[in-house]
Amino acid sequence: MFGKRHKYIIDPITLTLKKVEKSGKYITTRLLSGLGLSLIIGAAFAYFFFRFTDSPRENKLDREIEYYRLKVKMINNKSDQVLSFLHTLQMKDDRTYRTIFEMEPISDEMRKAGVGGPTDEYEKYDMVENGVLLRETMMKLAGIHSRISIQKKSFSDLADMIKNKEKMQASIPRIMPVDRNRVKISSGFGWRRNPFTHASSQFHPGIDFAGKIGTPIYATGDGVITDPLGSMTGYGNVIVIDHGYGYKTLYAHLSKKLVKPGERVKRGQVIGLLGNTGPSTGPHLHYEVIRYKEKVNPINYIYSGFSTEEFQKLIKEAEENSKVLS
Repeated sequence: MFGKRHKYIIDPITLTLKKVEKSGKYITTRLLSGLGLSLIIGAAFAYFFFRFTDSPRENKLDREIEYYRLKVKMINNKSDQVLSFLHTLQMKDDRTYRTIFEMEPISDEMRKAGVGGPTDEYEKYDMVENGVLLRETMMKLAGIHSRISIQKKSFSDLADMIKNKEKMQASIPRIMPVDRNRVKISSGFGWRRNPFTHASSQFHPGIDFAGKIGTPIYATGDGVITDPLGSMTGYGNVIVIDHGYGYKTLYAHLSKKLVKPGERVKRGQVIGLLGNTGPSTGPHLHYEVIRYKEKVNPINYIYSGFSTEEFQKLIKEAEENSKVLS
């Protein structure tokens, strides 16, 4: 029997078996071939193992990424709650606090100024995992910062207004510009008939008080006499008082002015005399109240010194009278 460790071949000439002797080169080649095959199989196994199986380090990183994703999501949700609270605070600021002190509401454009920022500022978040959520959260946080800054400034203005409440109350128009017993309301605020053209589409931006020439005219609030802005054609002799806090008053058709631009006046001080200057159909005072550059109904600013019944009668008189003295 032949040994298992030997290899034999048939000699084609003698037709006899000959034992094959393995050389060192042959053995080396076989060993290297086996080693190479083992390396290839090992490399392939390692590739597929690491390709489809996470390492402990990768598992740790995945857990950290998931943790921070949840944190960002929580911050995003909290941001929505803060924005909702800020919106409620802004509504109270505009409709309550500023109304009490007769301050102009902050416009939506001003409140939203700076919210969002340049788009390219947030593009860097698109390059990371969960970038959309991160971008949305960062934009909300920027909006919160901007709105808080504006609200802080608003409350600062309100605080100043509260400190100056006494001065403000003395400045805001609140009395009749003439003695009620010496005049009558000849035209109210709103659309009225023109006394010269008889057209019915002229808007009358004030209240007319008919009376005798020379009747004293009073400042309706503390302020500074200022030069009229724009054309005063049709108003005759005019006095304008800047009361601050967004208020101005205008007194027209005076027969005489007793104050000069730059002069400070007090509520109840005589500033001029009723007259008939400029286009007019008779002696009267044309009185206007301007609030934040908008002409408003003066009847709402002459309530001081009247009982409720007297004030209601005054309002009715202004509404019923349709004669415009211009």
